[in-house]
Amino acid sequence: MDYTQSLFEAIPDSAIMLDKAGRILDWNQNASALFGYSKREVLGRSINLLYDRNYPFPKIIKEILPTQKKWLAETAFFRKNGSKGTCRSAATLISNPTQSKVAALLVHQNISAYKATEHDLNVKLEQVTAQYRQSAAGLLALYPLNLRNSSVREQLERDLRESELRFCLLAENATDIIARVSADGTYLYVSPSCKTLLGYTPEELIGKSAFKYSHRDDLSKLKKAFFKNRENKNNSTLIYRARRKEGEYRWFETQIRFICDEETQQIREIQTASRDVNDHVLAKKVGMRKQQLAHVFRLSTMEEMASGMAHEISQPLAAIINYTRGCVRHLQSGQHDAPLLTEVMEKAVTQAERAGEVIQRLKNFFCKGQLVKTPCKINSILRETISLIRPDLNATKTKVDLDFEKDLPFITADRIQLQQVMLNLLQNAIDAMRDMNTGARRIKIETNTLNKDTVAITVNDSGPGFSKEVVHKVFKPFFSTKAHGRGMGLAICRSIIEAHGGVFTINPNTSNNSWIRFTLPIE
Repeated sequence: MDYTQSLFEAIPDSAIMLDKAGRILDWNQNASALFGYSKREVLGRSINLLYDRNYPFPKIIKEILPTQKKWLAETAFFRKNGSKGTCRSAATLISNPTQSKVAALLVHQNISAYKATEHDLNVKLEQVTAQYRQSAAGLLALYPLNLRNSSVREQLERDLRESELRFCLLAENATDIIARVSADGTYLYVSPSCKTLLGYTPEELIGKSAFKYSHRDDLSKLKKAFFKNRENKNNSTLIYRARRKEGEYRWFETQIRFICDEETQQIREIQTASRDVNDHVLAKKVGMRKQQLAHVFRLSTMEEMASGMAHEISQPLAAIINYTRGCVRHLQSGQHDAPLLTEVMEKAVTQAERAGEVIQRLKNFFCKGQLVKTPCKINSILRETISLIRPDLNATKTKVDLDFEKDLPFITADRIQLQQVMLNLLQNAIDAMRDMNTGARRIKIETNTLNKDTVAITVNDSGPGFSKEVVHKVFKPFFSTKAHGRGMGLAICRSIIEAHGGVFTINPNTSNNSWIRFTLPIE
């Protein structure tokens, strides 16, 4: 942008360049702000697009401007959205219309608010004048009325003082923390109950920011409740952690209410009522943990059930093999006894159905059933999973390196099933590195967004990895590279990821770079 164009854009009002026919050649950002049109929408169009009537701009530019310094007019205009306004228009000749493309500069000063105020004042003046004329004859009769108004005002002031007294009594005796907070989050008033619930006296909190005492993981949603919800100004409820004076964090439930100015609708202050719900939140978390542990317990019993299930499945499979081989021998002998063959095959079908029932019972026991999806952050799930397997990591002296992308979007997933996937992958990595030197045992977990719709989680370790020959077999049930493996872990992991709409991939060990990656859709 050259120097002239910079000056043109710097004009504080709407500025429009016209040619000698009154067509728009250029306009600045303030013109877009005033009229609602982008520059692309108006270039080459008549300036009368903006006005409520047609002005003879070709004549103004050709005949009037050369003889005058400016053309001034008070004009009504329409914005792109249809709303109407008033502006003070001033046109100035900047070149000879017969010699240059650019002929005039047209500047608009928005006086819509001024005209509206002027109109309101005129209406008000007429009303006041009429009221004055009507009241002049009865001036003496108004004296008792003034006395009565004074009495009413005094009564209102007494009621207000009593209301403030009742509020103070309520706040001083409430078990919840009653607070008044400024629009920027500074405490203006805090009830004495803060000493019991937070350990601070009201004097220690007044003048301090309310955000200073919240947990860093809850700070963003606390600020969102205070600032981003102001457009609708609806009351809201928030559960977050606040720090006590001795450093302990406890869960609080806070009711937030915005107090607005009746005329400007600007927020004057924010009133909050906070109660300690730490025991309730922890009890809920304990209940969820019990459900998770119950599911893990069900998984742990799989090893005890393995031999019994294998025996139960092997019987119908052996019977199917015997029946099938008998049919083959019968057919090879050249004897075709159709009724006998039908009977034998029916017995084989019966045994196959029996084996299917056994497998279905195994599946029903192993799976949780319907997915329970909730919005969650994958980085948090991974950190929690690592803490669950931390004893095994410490016992085997295995290091875990994390390379997490910050501020990953939320995903919608069954948190427990994703933890089960990561537990399986981490346990596999630990087992694969048992024969290595302790200093060389490392696991790296990486998270990143592949695109706007997908989050990827990559796990690799310093173990031998999967060969190209094995990588196509690992998803088959009961296939395992470990001496005592069940051969079900990776197959179940892939099923869980695919049930979430993701993809489970294993990269074979080529050039010492073997890894496992699964993707999940962003919420």
